[in-house]
Amino acid sequence: MTWKRLALGIGNPGAEYANTRHNAGFLVLDRVAQGLGLSFSRLNREAADGGKLFSGKVKALVAEGGSPAGEPFLLVKPSTYVNCSGDVAGALLRFATLAPSSLFVIVDDLNLPLGRIRVRPSGSSGGHNGLRSIEQALGSQEYPRLRLGIGAPGSTRVDHVLDVFSVQEREVLDPALDRAAEAVRMWLAGAPIEPLMDRYNGLEPTPPTT
Repeated sequence: MTWKRLALGIGNPGAEYANTRHNAGFLVLDRVAQGLGLSFSRLNREAADGGKLFSGKVKALVAEGGSPAGEPFLLVKPSTYVNCSGDVAGALLRFATLAPSSLFVIVDDLNLPLGRIRVRPSGSSGGHNGLRSIEQALGSQEYPRLRLGIGAPGSTRVDHVLDVFSVQEREVLDPALDRAAEAVRMWLAGAPIEPLMDRYNGLEPTPPTT
């Protein structure tokens, strides 16, 4: 199958990281897949003739689907840890002969309030190692991304991005995950970035009930 669009969530593999802040990208893609009735499996790295399609650090969980217009897409959760996200992104785009604009990256952002969504058509890494890795692999900043706010760390926290969300934080996060997943599904169905920016960037996070 030749994919037309790739949605890649940034995160770390393994159960110990499953619900941490750095895995917001994975959490969004899980909801995208659930809403589309898809499931993730290991990336097939071998061709039909037994040859290798990919080598090195190109390891990921993927889910293939098709848009209402019939265009195939791929959901990608790299298994290479955040700092090496570009190894997977670059290899998949080269394999599918796609431009960076065909890649939609979903990433956590500690500079945004918890639950805030910000969609952009391009931009710098903003200090995020996963985005920096992708930028280096593609040689470009011209790929769309959705940043999901995970909240700023307290003054004493040095591993904030590896913290698990609290019960109260999940009350804010869960509606944001639903909105982010909706945005990704719209993009996969062919929506341009600009309407997604207009629709989602101005939304206030849902306040907790307690």
